[in-house]
Amino acid sequence: MFVLLFVLAIAAAIGTFMENDYGNAFARENIYTSWWYQGVLLLAAVNMVVIIVKAKVKLLRPGPIFHFAIIIILLGAFVTHHFGIDGLMHIREGEKSNTVFVGSQKITTPFSIELKKFKLSRYPGSESPSEFSSDVRVIEENGDIFEANIYMNNTLTYDGYKFFQTSYDKDEKGTVLSVNKDPGVELTYIGYALLFLGLLLIVFDKKSRLRFLIRKIKRMPIATVLLPLMLLGTQTKAFSQDGEYSEYIETYIKEHCENSKELSAAFGTLIVQGPTGRMKPLDTQNKEVLNKLTGKSTWNGMDANQVVLGMFSRPDIWKNVNIIKVKTPRLRKLLGVPPTQKLLSFADFFDKQGSFKLTNETDYANQLSPSKRGTFERDLIQVDELLNVAFMSYRGMLLKIFPLPNDAEEKWVDMPTMFMELDNPKLTKDTERLLDFVYGRAYNESIEYVEYIRAYQNKMGKNVIPKQSKIDVELWYNKSALFVKLFISYLLLGFLLLIYSLISMFNNSLINTKVTFAINTIVFVLFLVHAFGIALRWYIGGYAPISNTYETMIYIAFSSMLAGVVFFRRSAIAMGASLIMAGTFIFAAWLGEINPQITSLVPVLKSYWLSIHVSVITASYGFFGVAAILGFITLIVFTLRSDKRPHLDSHIENITYINEATLIIGIVLLTIGNFLGAIWANESWGRYWGWDPKETWTYIAIIVYTLVIHLRLFKKWYSYFIFAIASIISYYTILMTYYGVNFYLSGMHSYATGDPVPVPNWVYY
Repeated sequence: MFVLLFVLAIAAAIGTFMENDYGNAFARENIYTSWWYQGVLLLAAVNMVVIIVKAKVKLLRPGPIFHFAIIIILLGAFVTHHFGIDGLMHIREGEKSNTVFVGSQKITTPFSIELKKFKLSRYPGSESPSEFSSDVRVIEENGDIFEANIYMNNTLTYDGYKFFQTSYDKDEKGTVLSVNKDPGVELTYIGYALLFLGLLLIVFDKKSRLRFLIRKIKRMPIATVLLPLMLLGTQTKAFSQDGEYSEYIETYIKEHCENSKELSAAFGTLIVQGPTGRMKPLDTQNKEVLNKLTGKSTWNGMDANQVVLGMFSRPDIWKNVNIIKVKTPRLRKLLGVPPTQKLLSFADFFDKQGSFKLTNETDYANQLSPSKRGTFERDLIQVDELLNVAFMSYRGMLLKIFPLPNDAEEKWVDMPTMFMELDNPKLTKDTERLLDFVYGRAYNESIEYVEYIRAYQNKMGKNVIPKQSKIDVELWYNKSALFVKLFISYLLLGFLLLIYSLISMFNNSLINTKVTFAINTIVFVLFLVHAFGIALRWYIGGYAPISNTYETMIYIAFSSMLAGVVFFRRSAIAMGASLIMAGTFIFAAWLGEINPQITSLVPVLKSYWLSIHVSVITASYGFFGVAAILGFITLIVFTLRSDKRPHLDSHIENITYINEATLIIGIVLLTIGNFLGAIWANESWGRYWGWDPKETWTYIAIIVYTLVIHLRLFKKWYSYFIFAIASIISYYTILMTYYGVNFYLSGMHSYATGDPVPVPNWVYY
């Protein structure tokens, strides 16, 4: 079995590099769907059956349930691959079709689909599509008709067929639907259900290996137990002048940074109507804009209010300022900027004639089915969205700060709309004076015109403006960065506990109840801060803060802390696990806030379940990181062994137990997250798995870590030393999944045009 899993992992890894050079279809044909790879999978399934039978264990134990689930999933995949239908249907407006194209083969459905209307909406001020949908009629053989609307993440299911919105014709008069008929879906989902059950039983069954390790850990000396408590926390261009900016622009940026602080602070306290209708301080939205554009909360010493104020008052300058993040080195190369330059200017995306440099690539990426997009295509779409956000900021189109008088829906409008549609000479004049003074860098004189706008808001929007106390609380919450500081606190505590644990190995006098009490006190204080932060969000929003992905992850982190403080305060390892989970989820939530949705436009891949899938997988990375560090510490302790230090052997054993428990939790999270993603992908666009490099390397990581946690079964050559090395080396599969795919494979994903971008050296260290 060990050899079979090893072959599957190595072949899949080779497949990702074959795809890099020759495309996905070539890799599928020669590796992933080849007869020999399916044969190895079949042998692995048969091997698992033999192991279950020979072991003569109870079938309701976690191990047999988990392995039986894998067999059912493989059987479901076999049925889907060999007997399912996965093709495309093309329909023009006013026409109908019952033909599905599967490669060169045509399949006729027992009903027809008529396209009534294809709809496509674009970003304001742009030709970039934000979403598209198809209004269709389903015509049955007996003449019955019903209507449906198909769009991203909203499918049509009928008579065993599923229809997914995929692409469209260039003239926007036709649609391309993915068509899927999956006879293996029931088997697959039964397998998933059993898989999740088996994984949960691994955690909760008293006779499972994980619970055995936890019992061992509970009996360990406190110093050894403290070692992994906070290691997870440790896992976790300001201003580029590459262009030849004029002296005037440099002077402006410097003066704006130094002199606009008071005006920007007043500007940030104005109320804005968000895309969902929530009334909030402009400070909140400006932070979202800056986070989305740069991935940072400040830029070149300026806060978000200063940056946004500058963008709409002096777009002529700010379009040349590097504030748009670009992740992909290949994308930077296409734009003609250095591959290491992470922030680009708006002007970098346009040639001297004002034409968008990436028109062809972006159009191609938008028309690709989401299941066919690689990392490069997804980054293209994301950068296109950033350009639209920047453009809207330059035009003041995000500044919905002007309430419409006597509007039944209490609608507020942005700055361009105000100038064109509102018949209010005083407001128009005051706003023009504000822009004129800011343009001329007369910042102090501008403040009174901000107050004029505030007075207009209070008069015309009094029915929806929040209470001043609530506004003040939200402004304080924004400034405090409470959850970021909480995350940093986890990092600091992790380092302190690591140092304390290492020293305690050689000085038992440090182990005392006072230290334990101090740690529990710090944990309790962090818990109170966490609770306070949630209470603030509840007060600010006026509802329980579990309405979006960020709030849900913060709440999950709070639940982990609550379990630790209330139920596990006497168990160091359980308290540590609670703390680790809380820190990981806050970190993942914080990462999500770097790319917030700040417009009313629906992103192509917006999905609650997608966010949960990514969050759970991200949490597993933290546990694997802890295991790698524990493996490294084990090797250090091995080098310190001697006849004079026999007690170190017990420390090595204890750390290995903790390491193994950490790996088991990590692989449980990685597996659950991976299969949650498969469910989401199947329900969103009709396929569980696309053999995308990131997916494939996650699959490889699962196999590799499965081999590592089963090393103990090979008693002839297993040792704590080998296990420590394996826990370190296996982490390279995570680094490849998280960094390698982006830096090495994704640069030329499906387009082999030259040498790939080298992986940065720091990844290896």
